[in-house]
Amino acid sequence: MKSDAITLFKEDVLYLGEMVARTVSEMARLLRKETGASLELIEDQEKLIDQLYRDVEEKCLDLLLEKDVLAAKAIRTLVGSVIIAGKFERMADHANRVARIASWAKEDDIDVPGELPEMAEAIHKMIQDVLLCFLTEGSDKIQAILHRDSEIDYLDAVLSKKLLANLGSQDAEKSNMTAQFLFCTRFLERMGDLCTSVAKRTYFIVTGTRVKPAAENIV
Repeated sequence: MKSDAITLFKEDVLYLGEMVARTVSEMARLLRKETGASLELIEDQEKLIDQLYRDVEEKCLDLLLEKDVLAAKAIRTLVGSVIIAGKFERMADHANRVARIASWAKEDDIDVPGELPEMAEAIHKMIQDVLLCFLTEGSDKIQAILHRDSEIDYLDAVLSKKLLANLGSQDAEKSNMTAQFLFCTRFLERMGDLCTSVAKRTYFIVTGTRVKPAAENIV
């Protein structure tokens, strides 16, 4: 049955999201300089995530090209899930970039600003919550996800200001690493935005309506 095929399709998207959650968790471990944290694991998972995303796209097209008439929610699920998978894939790309910088800092014994692992943990929680919403077709955690993104934006602003203030007084080696940390905070902020976008898309799949503006402006 078509409904069974769509359920299996959603499971593929969920699996992709779970892999991204594991990637972000490992990225956070690298930022905290934990023993055993592995950049290689993140890089290997990124390749698998890229392939999973391509598979999701192809399966969506196959289902849309079948002759059965699809209900409105089924169409929202198929198209929305491909969009969500693409956003997960971009999160993995950003996580890989942050993990590389964290690995360089560890190799050179350079302290990582505390705001970076804090942002990474918040993003990991956002991904877990949005995957739960996607799995259960619930929308109760959407506003909490949007609120957490505002916290990430705040940490981004605070850390960016701090790093820029120190940039001019540092030697070449330290200023280069400070610049890399600025890239990190930008990548993490972008990941928070992507989580928010996934949450909004999930809400649309479930309800057929957009998140109300009042729910977005959470401070």
